[in-house]
Amino acid sequence: MQVLFLALGASRRRAVVEESAAVAAAGGRAVVLVARKQPWASETFAPGVELLTLAELEARHLPRRLERAVLYQAPRRVAGAVGRGPLGARTRKALTAYEKRVAGRVHRRVFVPLHRRVWPTATARVVLRRCFGPQGGPDLVVVADALSTRTAAELTDAWAAEGLGTPRLCYSVDSVVPPVVARTAPQTSAAR
Repeated sequence: MQVLFLALGASRRRAVVEESAAVAAAGGRAVVLVARKQPWASETFAPGVELLTLAELEARHLPRRLERAVLYQAPRRVAGAVGRGPLGARTRKALTAYEKRVAGRVHRRVFVPLHRRVWPTATARVVLRRCFGPQGGPDLVVVADALSTRTAAELTDAWAAEGLGTPRLCYSVDSVVPPVVARTAPQTSAAR
């Protein structure tokens, strides 16, 4: 069984770590997709569980790499070349202001809507290709927190549009298979 854990909010870290370990122990493939690795630094994942960030996956998309090169990497190289010696402090200050006021705004207002409009399924395709490869998509997507619901909806819609099928969505691996409840026979009035 292939399971994708969407834990972008990092609010249920312990549950994600335990459930992904259970999937890996059962012989399945578990991939945990997070927004940032820093909140997960103190967690220890079981062998076979892969921890990836959404930014790492999206960085593999060529238009995103080009955007990053134009908006961030080229100005940083220019600032590195110009900012040697007595101009160092002013150059760093100017670069910080540029990244905050210009590059950040252009990214949010121009490129994010452009990527969603022009390449709406790019993230879903990158997740499939990088996380699961030729084996196909996940059998189950665990939406571990509230911040992951939008991404889960976008991924499943994109996979359905591509004709790749839709995996089952759940809040926990345990919710897929209902627990066995021991039922006792109802007591009749004669048995009392």
